[in-house]
Amino acid sequence: MKTTWHWFQPISFQLIWISAVLGGNQWLVVPLSLMCLHLVLSPCRREDIRVLPLAFMGIALDTTLTHLGFFKFPQSPIWLLVLWFGFVLNFGHSLKFLRKLRIFWLFVIGSAGGCYAYLASWKLEAVALPFGVLITACVLSICWAIIFPILVKADLYIRRTDVRGKNYD
Repeated sequence: MKTTWHWFQPISFQLIWISAVLGGNQWLVVPLSLMCLHLVLSPCRREDIRVLPLAFMGIALDTTLTHLGFFKFPQSPIWLLVLWFGFVLNFGHSLKFLRKLRIFWLFVIGSAGGCYAYLASWKLEAVALPFGVLITACVLSICWAIIFPILVKADLYIRRTDVRGKNYD
């Protein structure tokens, strides 16, 4: 089971991302089904459920950037909300290695990776960038350099703290 999970988890997130970005709201059943399967198969289901509220940080960021005019969507992007919930599940699994990195590298990875994901979504026509690619990429890089380390550290804290608030470090 552990070997199956080792491959299922990162591949399933890529399928969640692709189906959300390419299928938008029409294909929501795919990412939602994959996330449910994740929770069924997860070796640490309880911790996964406890980190799901971290998605609201990303949802707030995207909502703010949308209201500021950096993003324009053809329809209300419910798929983007679902994508955030799928994304935060990775920190305790396929992105677990990030916990060992220095904060500088989390800034770099967040800046580059976050920006890349949104530019890929733009190339796939899931989002329009009214301020243009360069300005939007700069804003995204800064935002992701900040939010990514926070998500990594918050995930670690939540997973190491039980429901009664006891820390296991």
